[in-house]
Order: sequence, then structure tokens, then C-alpha cells
Amino acid sequence: MTSARTDTLETTPAISLLKLAGPGLIVAAAGIGSGDVVSATVGGAKYGVLLLWGVALGAFFKFVLTEGIARWQLATGKTVVEGWAEYLPAWVNIYFGAYLVVWTVAVSAALTNATGLGIANLSGGRISQPWGAVAHSLFGFAFVWFGGYGGFEKLMKTLVAIMGFSILTCAALTLHDPLPALRGLVVPVIPPGSGTYVLSIIGGIGGSITMLSYNYWMREEKLSGPGALGYVRGDVGIAYVFTALFGISIMLIANQAFFLPGVTITDAQAVPKMAEMLGTMLGRFGVVAYSIGFWAAVFASLLGVWQSVPYLYADFYSIVRKLPVAAREEATKVTSVPYRLALVFITLAPLPFAFIRRPLIIIVTYTIVGSLFVPFLAATLLYLNNRVRWTSAVPRNHWTTNALLAVILAMFLVVGAQEVLNAL
Repeated sequence: MTSARTDTLETTPAISLLKLAGPGLIVAAAGIGSGDVVSATVGGAKYGVLLLWGVALGAFFKFVLTEGIARWQLATGKTVVEGWAEYLPAWVNIYFGAYLVVWTVAVSAALTNATGLGIANLSGGRISQPWGAVAHSLFGFAFVWFGGYGGFEKLMKTLVAIMGFSILTCAALTLHDPLPALRGLVVPVIPPGSGTYVLSIIGGIGGSITMLSYNYWMREEKLSGPGALGYVRGDVGIAYVFTALFGISIMLIANQAFFLPGVTITDAQAVPKMAEMLGTMLGRFGVVAYSIGFWAAVFASLLGVWQSVPYLYADFYSIVRKLPVAAREEATKVTSVPYRLALVFITLAPLPFAFIRRPLIIIVTYTIVGSLFVPFLAATLLYLNNRVRWTSAVPRNHWTTNALLAVILAMFLVVGAQEVLNAL
């Protein structure tokens, strides 16, 4: 392996809210799926505004992880996947390869079903959920294949604007007493019997494997070297502020729609019931705004996965083939054969589940394998960003970062163990 690259940006891009930063916001959008919407909805229905602090804390933890992923690449010029292959035991690659395949099948099936539900709600049932799921998967394939990174970035930011405006507007229009919400945001409270749910709220917000996509989107944006560190931190910061605001908004709406009136809901009822209640509270605008916001959120997540996960497959392929650095970077381009073969797999894998849903074995296997990913990522960042030598001016982990990673590692191990028990 060649030595770490220390090239820097000629001109460090400015952090701009008008520009909506860069690839960080796309990572955030890709990480907000239907599960996050449902979890925040049910949480708001059960506990009102008491757990808003958990959403904010979860977004902060994902910021710490993504910042560590980015800092590793700025210092070494290598992706985290390359770092695992070079500095960690061989079993790490085996675990990640198995996880990636199972994750792809389970998550792509969930996302296609969610987009099908979103378009069914939006069209008033004129487009059925199964065929809506198939259409979104095929559109995502065509758009990623022909659109390139530039077109993908523009569409993702458009979807982010739509989902943000729709959901935040609904939250603002339904919020009548901001003081309890402010208290729920800044004063951590764990209601009796809610410990497991609190951990799931903290753990669910902001995605998992999609955080690794930041490495490849940094390359697309040509962000490298110490000169980009300030921009990257601002970029990731804006992304997870948006993530927190989105999750908090969903929970605020659920508080007004369900908790205060005393309405009980299940996970399956979360999306249609929310639209129905917003129709009662805000009229037709509420139904349409929420339906558009939910569809935009799950479609952005689908597009993010369709575009980003092929990078991981291509990177993993090039590592297994032991390609040199230059060939490895070529293999991870959006026009490469490994990337496009992976895109075909991601597109076709979920289509049968649009009609038969996800089988139990896929759900259980994904939960068992996937529950360990975030603690695994935290543990490897503790090693890579402390023990691996680099000559770059990019700083290693500060002791506070190490402490936060240790907390994330411990907390997400508990969350993962609970998820496995629930699945079994």
C-alpha cells in the first residue's frame, strides 16, 4: 500500500447554509428512512415531548461517528473500508462482506415498500403500494445509472428541501405550547418502563452503513487533506442538525396528534394515522404536506442507498482483488463495472418483496448482523484514529472524542442486544 496522501484543497470551500453544505446533508437524508419516521411517531404518541432530547443526542452521536470517518480519510487518503482491510484482522472483511449483502437485501426491501406506501398515500390509492415500490426501485436505478453524481446531488437536495419544509411546517403549525417542548429537548427524562425505547430512539436516528458513504461523496466533491477539515466538520454539523430537527418535528406532530388527545397507535398505523390526524387539525393542507414530506423522506433514503452502496461493493471488490490504489479509485467511480453490477443487484434484490413483503428469516438475520455495525464502527474508529500512524496535520482523536466513542460503543451494544432479542 502506498503512503498516506497529504494533498490539500487549493481553496477551502466556505460553509454556507444557502449552499446547504455538501455531501453531509446527502448522508443525513439517506439515513432518514421510514423506520425513523415510524419510531419518532410512536415515541411522540407514547411519551409526548419527553424524549426530544433522545433525538438530539442520537443525531449528535452520528455526527461524532461521521466526523471520525471523514477525519480518517482527510488524514490518510483512504476510505474506512480500506483502513479495515489494511490495519485490522481478516475476519473484519468477512464480517463486513456478509453484513453488506444481508443489509442490502433487507434495507432495499424496506425502502421499496416504504416508497410504495408513500406514493400510495400521496395518490390516494390510485397507485398501489407494490407497483409503486417497483416503480421507485427502477427509477432509482435509471437515475443513478444515467444521472451521475451531479444530478444525484441536485435531486437529493431538492428532496431534502421538500421533506424539511413539509414536516417542519406541519410541526410549527400544530405546536401551541413551546415551553414543554423546550424542556423535553434540554432536560433528559426517562419515563418509567421506557428505557429500551429511549435507547432505540437514540440509536435509530441518522442511519448506519450509509454513514460510510461520506468517504466516497467526499471524493466526488474533491475534499481532501487538512485544509478541508473545517469545511467537513461544518458540513457534517449542518447535516445532523437537520436530522435532529426532522426527528424532533415528527415527534412534536405526534405529540399534538396522538399523545395529548390520548390516541394509541401501533407501528403499522403510524403513517396513515398521522396523515388522518393532520387532516383533522390542519385540513387538506395537513394531509398533503405530511404525505409529500413522508414520500420525499423515504424516496431520498432510497436514492441515497441506490447511489452510495455500490461504492462499498466496488471498494470491497477492489480490496479482495488487491488492486493498487489508482485502480481502486477507478473501480469506485460511478461508471465502473463493479459499481454498476452492484447497482443492478440493489435494484433487483427487493422487487420480489414488494409483493410478498420481507420474509422473517431476512428480518432476523439482518437484525442479528446489523445490530453490531454501529458499535463495530465506533470500536474501529477508536483504533484507526488513535493507533494508526499518519503524517498529516489532521488531528487524531481528542480524549473527549474517545470518551464519546466509548459511550457510543457501550450504548449501541445494549441497543443491538435488545434488537436481537426482540427479533428472536
